[in-house]
Amino acid sequence: MNIKCLLTAILSLFPLGLFAATSSAGNVVNQAEIGAPFAGFSSDASGAVRNVVGPSARFITPLRLVARAQDSKVSAGSATQMAADILLDDGTVTHLPSDEVSWAVDTALATVSQSGVLSATQVTERVRVKVTAGAEGISAEVHVRLVPAASSEGAPHVPATLAAGSTDEGAGWRKSPWFGSFYSTGTHWLHHADLGWLYYEDAGEGSIWLWRDNHEWLWTGPNVYPHLYRHKDTTWLYFMLEALPARAFYNHSTKRVETAQP
Repeated sequence: MNIKCLLTAILSLFPLGLFAATSSAGNVVNQAEIGAPFAGFSSDASGAVRNVVGPSARFITPLRLVARAQDSKVSAGSATQMAADILLDDGTVTHLPSDEVSWAVDTALATVSQSGVLSATQVTERVRVKVTAGAEGISAEVHVRLVPAASSEGAPHVPATLAAGSTDEGAGWRKSPWFGSFYSTGTHWLHHADLGWLYYEDAGEGSIWLWRDNHEWLWTGPNVYPHLYRHKDTTWLYFMLEALPARAFYNHSTKRVETAQP
């Protein structure tokens, strides 16, 4: 018996038109018409992302990554949101969520968080920096200009929590009786002698919120430091002063020591 006759004999065993796959309980879990063509596509609300099935289906290939900054110029102590889009070979452009893009900057004068926020630290002169985005095995570059913060009249701004009882050490440096030495920039950025660059917000009642890229928001105060409360995972950290110059934190939740990047 040739193959064509064998196939005809097998098909004759099934009801005409439909073929059904059943589970052990006898319930139909999938059915399709033998020999029927199938084709179709799906897309998102904008029509930018398609999934095509059927005889003519093909994979959509990413061609190019485009990176951009919300602001092309960022002053010291300020930040801007980075974003990336990917161009596909079907002519559509798709905006990528921040957690699908890796960011890097070629200078210590700025940092980029995992959410794509570029923050400028202390900038003393205008400088052009390169920010690199990576996704889907493709990279793209965008340039952002960092500029010094506008000078303000009078003494540099000092957060109220740190101003209380602090002494002027000259050249913008002050020393807090509980927080130690820090450099005030006149903005909401300060440089702590032990913790490095920090963005701050006064929390009232003698406490302060501090932001650092690898920890995000930390809360502390004169009766608490060197203990700090980390908001993102609701845990308490102990800044190990005895480990300096290494920046080490004991995590009270995990009972482990965490080290921070410079």
